[in-house]
Amino acid sequence: MESDIYDADVMERVIPTENIQLMFHYKNPFVVFHSNDSVIKQPRSIISGLIDNYSDVSTAGETGVVFISFQPTGACHFFNFPLSEIENLSVDLTDIFNSEIRQIEELLYLKDTIREKVTVIENFLIRRYSPIPSHDGLLIQKGVEIVKNCKGQTNAKYLSDCLYTSPKTLERKFAKYLGKTTKQLIKLIRFQEVLHDFSCVNELSLTELAYKNGYFDQSHFIHDFKSYTGYTPKEFSTKYPDFNINTDSC
Repeated sequence: MESDIYDADVMERVIPTENIQLMFHYKNPFVVFHSNDSVIKQPRSIISGLIDNYSDVSTAGETGVVFISFQPTGACHFFNFPLSEIENLSVDLTDIFNSEIRQIEELLYLKDTIREKVTVIENFLIRRYSPIPSHDGLLIQKGVEIVKNCKGQTNAKYLSDCLYTSPKTLERKFAKYLGKTTKQLIKLIRFQEVLHDFSCVNELSLTELAYKNGYFDQSHFIHDFKSYTGYTPKEFSTKYPDFNINTDSC
């Protein structure tokens, strides 16, 4: 994303996904307005863990940023620490990789084209690549696949039974490699399914939407939705009548 100094600042709401994310600013970093009313300026290079709340992010003048979103099972192959350590956090990458990130930030500033900037980051990630044990990789890949096939309408006990492991072991592996416990990731994926329905199933009432996604108590549905987005489902549909999370999957 790029904008110049004459463009008006843009603010967007960031809501939870199941993807670890990186951002490399080579111009002015964004300003973040958190739900607890704190306001911070982002570092130039950050890694964001899985979150369970929302924030508003605004450009601040001239903008240039490269953004990377990992598949749920992807980030663990590049960062050799438990991803649960960055849960609900955006961490300055210089706190993790020190001078290496400073060099990358300088290169991103000096390179002229987007392709050159992307190559700098790709080379950084290739150097960081270190596959996790194959058994663990298969376990979490299959686990995420089952949860998505169930559209988040499952539980940790059923999932551990399907994978022939104990709930405690699965919880530990999910926290380490995915950044959330089994129960938390299931909840996140169910929320993504709700957003998908907001995109693609416009004829459903909010009550039908709640039941379709496994909520038998509408107050629970409203509570979960508001905790993730800051809006009730009705407020969300009014504010974003043309919301579309992914047109290709509708």
